[in-house]
Amino acid sequence: MAKRWILVIDKYDGITKNAVNMLSGYLSELISYVLPVRFIDQISKAELEESNIIAVGNCKTHAILSDLKQKGLICVPSESEGYAIFVGKTTDDEENQTIAIAGYDESGLLYGCMHFISEYCNDIIYKQKYIWNEICYKNQLENSLPEWKVSSYPAIKTRAIWTWGFVIWDYRAFFDNMARLRLNEVVIWNDHVPFNTKDVVEYAHSLGIKVVWGFAWGWALSCTQVLEQLNDETGLKKLKESVLATYESQYVNSGCDGIYFQSFTEMNTDMVNGKCVAEIVTEVVNDIAGELFNRYPSLHIQFGLHATSVKTHLDMMQKVDKRIHIVWEDCGAFPYDYYADAIDGFDETYDFTDKLLELRGNDERFGAVYKGMLKLNWRKFEHHKGAFILGERTRKFMRERQIEKDKIWKIVRGNWLRNSEYLRKTVELTAKKGSKECILQALVEDSMLENKIALPVAIYAQTLWNPFMKTEEIIEMASKNPFVENE
Repeated sequence: MAKRWILVIDKYDGITKNAVNMLSGYLSELISYVLPVRFIDQISKAELEESNIIAVGNCKTHAILSDLKQKGLICVPSESEGYAIFVGKTTDDEENQTIAIAGYDESGLLYGCMHFISEYCNDIIYKQKYIWNEICYKNQLENSLPEWKVSSYPAIKTRAIWTWGFVIWDYRAFFDNMARLRLNEVVIWNDHVPFNTKDVVEYAHSLGIKVVWGFAWGWALSCTQVLEQLNDETGLKKLKESVLATYESQYVNSGCDGIYFQSFTEMNTDMVNGKCVAEIVTEVVNDIAGELFNRYPSLHIQFGLHATSVKTHLDMMQKVDKRIHIVWEDCGAFPYDYYADAIDGFDETYDFTDKLLELRGNDERFGAVYKGMLKLNWRKFEHHKGAFILGERTRKFMRERQIEKDKIWKIVRGNWLRNSEYLRKTVELTAKKGSKECILQALVEDSMLENKIALPVAIYAQTLWNPFMKTEEIIEMASKNPFVENE
């Protein structure tokens, strides 16, 4: 009788707890029995010898992983979020098999588990097997496993999603799927802070996801009205007082990892009332942010900047406080455009990104929002009148909404399959030239991510992790991920 598998861990709390839960839950689909779990410091030598081992944890605290490291079977990168995976024989016993997943840190462990599920369990495990035989798909772990080794860490440090908060229908499932894609930050924009901010942040943190709350610093559907108000000598003072009051009354105690704002640059003109938009916004941003930094020196601030009104005055934007991340939006063709088939002018867009990557020097805190996926239906949009509960909708609501979104995803998916190379080139440029502080975000809102992962979102996430792969390889990996819906 073949040996049974046993999951051996070194801890069960924090991000590691979710990593173990998600791995165990998936592996239970690949065996015909309940998967036992043991702590490394409590398991007996006899039980180890009688079992195939799934070792999950950190080499410093997990004896099995430490031994495999000494033998050279796993090599964990010394990089944040890095991990190593090994599958194969580790003893002379021909029946013995080992699966080892080791993380440099807890997030690395989680991502290693997700990588093992997405690539090994849905691709490598079937190598040299007769995949047309239905038996191949039953209890895969109870057969001899192909040997496999991999070590990895992300090319882009901050891999994010940008969305309005009210279209996160189930925040737990939303963050679960982000973790499955190895995404580690979400920017959530609201008219008013949700009642359950602390719950939302706490759950995101349990999956290694940072939460950045977004609110307006003079942004409105009519940006020209804001600029007219700033013409008054008291306008800036009122705006600054409003921003500071909003942050201190609503966000400072929410446990968030930073704030994101937009101002009044969402226009197709660079001059308003004879004044340069780039110059005005730089002065306003530096003034308000300066006071925030005075009060909260470690505050992380992202400035959402629409290139349409400032791209001809980059000399002005060079003066933005270097402590602020400028997150560029609407910079030209796809991947910045709302439509993934809008590739005319890509070369100019690529060159523009190249300039932005070193706009304020070698330590530029560059950010970008990529689009080409689902967004709000602005024809039905209305601003909210007050606080709300974020992400507690019913499964029935989401099932019904999914039908509408599937029609749009079908078109979007085809465009992404044809044009993902444009995203890969842009991300590759950022990985090569940008600083480690770069932040890349994708506009993924009202997309039903909590219900199922659409292929374009998976392609985006895989590209940010490793833009040095061929585009067809990125698409293949994304398509084979069991959490991704190809239809």
